[in-house]
Amino acid sequence: MFGLFGSGKVRQGGSGANVKADGSSVDLVLYKYDSCPFCRRVYRTIDQLGVNVEYRDIRSDFTHRQALLAKTGRATVPCLYIDGEPMFESADIMRWLEGQFQR
Repeated sequence: MFGLFGSGKVRQGGSGANVKADGSSVDLVLYKYDSCPFCRRVYRTIDQLGVNVEYRDIRSDFTHRQALLAKTGRATVPCLYIDGEPMFESADIMRWLEGQFQR
C-alpha cells in the first residue's frame, strides 16, 4: 500500500486543491520513507482526511534527502512542508492536519 507513494508522487486523498476550514488553500509536501512507522501514522491521517499531498521519499531519491537536510539541517522524517515551512514530529503533523481539514 505505502510503496505506491514514491518520490515526487502526489497522493490524491481528495479532489482539487487543499482548502482549509477557514477557506484558504495550502500546498503540502511530505518528506518520508515507506518503512518509517511514524510516516505511516501520518499517511493514515492524510487518507482519512482526503488531503492532497506530494510525497518525497528520501530513501528512493537522494536529492530529496539532500534538499531536506539543506533546508532544515535535519534528515529526519516525517517532515511536512506547509506552504514552504517545515513541520516535524508525526503527532504534531497529524494534529495540524486534523485541525485544518477535519470535516
